[in-house]
Amino acid sequence: MNPWTLIVPSGGIGSRMGAERPKQYLEINGHPILLHTLRVLDEYFDNPVFIVPVANEWRDYVQRTLENHPLGGKAVLVSGGKERYDSVKNALSSLNTPWVAVHDAVRPFVNRVTVERLKEALSNYQAAIPVLELKESIRKRTQEGTLAANRSAFVSVQTPQCFHSEVLKAAYEQSFDEALTDDASVVERLGVSIHCVFGNEENIKITTPTELIVATHRLEHR
Repeated sequence: MNPWTLIVPSGGIGSRMGAERPKQYLEINGHPILLHTLRVLDEYFDNPVFIVPVANEWRDYVQRTLENHPLGGKAVLVSGGKERYDSVKNALSSLNTPWVAVHDAVRPFVNRVTVERLKEALSNYQAAIPVLELKESIRKRTQEGTLAANRSAFVSVQTPQCFHSEVLKAAYEQSFDEALTDDASVVERLGVSIHCVFGNEENIKITTPTELIVATHRLEHR
């Protein structure tokens, strides 16, 4: 049995896209972005189990999509929650493998090198995430305006975020807090150190119309 489970939250609305359906269900080349993402993860994680939290109003659509694809037999659908935190927590009740990764449904461009770095890191650490160095100058908001900040002290965070399963389960026993913006922050609050590996720049999160144009071009020429 593959020791990996992939949780792919798919219950968000995605209002920034301004589309008639949630961004993870926008279709490129005849398939929703969610399916493109699952296909890549299935290849790079060597046939894992998938747990996909879904909003009730989109459950039938996702079910039909997966039934018409070989991935259908590998995916367990669970109820999505009000917050992403709730969706992941719901998924954890179906988790029974030693390692787990949580990945954004709208990131279909993670590459094999990033995944292999994460797998290797999890042999020595309880939690590992992909990050990128910042290229642009950044400023910190204050009550008076903004202040220049040292970008070398910061990194941007990607997914998949990978954990020993018992660690992620224990972390999600904590109460929800709006300051916990991703799974790494939930685990970190438990007192577990987060190991960072280099991610890949193509691994964008498709949240705006411009990013959708870029993603469409990449998927059509993959």
